Amino acid sequence: MSLSLARSGRITTARSGTAVAMLLATFAGAARAHAQPAEVAAPLATERAILERYCVAGPRRAHATALVGEGEAAVDVAAVVPNPTLEIEHNRSLTAEEDAETLIGVGFPLGIGGRRFLLSDAADEHLAEKSAQASAVMIDGALDLREALVRAVAERERANVLSAQQAALTALGATLTGLKVGGESSEHDLLRHGLELEVHETRVALQLGQSSSAKAKLKAHLGGAIDLSGLTLPSLASEPAPAASVVPPMLQSFDAAIRAFELEAEAANRKWVPDLELFFGYRQVTALETETGHGFALRVGIPITFFDHGQGEAAVALSAAASARAARSLLLARADAETAAADETLAALAPPSGRDPAESAKRSSKLLEQAKTLYLAGEGSLTEVLAAAALAESTALAKIDTDEARALARIAKMRASGSLFDAALDRACGGTSP
Repeated sequence: MSLSLARSGRITTARSGTAVAMLLATFAGAARAHAQPAEVAAPLATERAILERYCVAGPRRAHATALVGEGEAAVDVAAVVPNPTLEIEHNRSLTAEEDAETLIGVGFPLGIGGRRFLLSDAADEHLAEKSAQASAVMIDGALDLREALVRAVAERERANVLSAQQAALTALGATLTGLKVGGESSEHDLLRHGLELEVHETRVALQLGQSSSAKAKLKAHLGGAIDLSGLTLPSLASEPAPAASVVPPMLQSFDAAIRAFELEAEAANRKWVPDLELFFGYRQVTALETETGHGFALRVGIPITFFDHGQGEAAVALSAAASARAARSLLLARADAETAAADETLAALAPPSGRDPAESAKRSSKLLEQAKTLYLAGEGSLTEVLAAAALAESTALAKIDTDEARALARIAKMRASGSLFDAALDRACGGTSP
């Protein structure tokens, strides 16, 4: 016994013309959405404005300001002059009450080894270190914001594609119901379409949730909601300009820290040269029955640097410098690896030369139109129509996935270089750019 899967009756030419028009209108919106290339107009200026606003008044600005304040405090500490010492001394003999001596004077510490000036230079380097860290905090925050922008726009565009497809599937259901009333559609087709519609509705709900989540994260970065209507993935994924000779802020920070620790080690070794203490004062002496004598007192204190000559402080400073050098080398290695990975990603995702990025969308739309025409003419199945629709949807989503991956690779390259690849943005975020 054999089962025949042929349609019970062929659709007449006159009737099929009307039905084809109905079904073509059903998917017209989705086809246009897939076929039209995204607009790449002014969004970059909007993106720049968003980043500039973030760098001026973003939530990380307080952290950056606090880091600079730490460096300024170190400079203030190094600039403080040691306090003088007021000394009052009175001596009296127990055997001769007439014998007495009184000293009143001031002692001044006198550093002759130059440690204070070295420590002042080291404090200036620590200020440069903290300032560079502040720039790194702001640029890293701007790149986090840029990444959040990319993800929010990508999720929005995915939601648009899925919503348009859901609307087209819903309209297709109305068309199939009309065909069923006229005895031109089977129960199987209606069941198949209903299940497809339910599954796709779930996908739409999940995608809308992801889009809302991405917007919430973006809002948290900015401290408020923004309008994303002017941003498109192609603009965010545009190829970055070649990085100029920019020194990453964290690399500047490590270099300044190394110089500061070396100066502190040199200052510690200067303890071989003792810091003198000079005392000047008034002296009054009374002995036996003689008159009171008046004079001055001068004393020089010279520490003997026999046990502690700064070797401990120097060892600590040199070990800190070695740690900073190791961290600097690790930073360079990681930056090279991330840059190489980003370059490979951008090269792999670059569209082949001579191919229009919108060509695949046009071809998938054409395939969908052909599947619908064949179905209404009785020469194709609903499964083929749904498969063609799913392929058109997948083509649009693949384009979004590619643009998002390119945009994220662009950001990874910026992060590795410690620059936003824009002199104005780098300056607004406190970084350096030629």
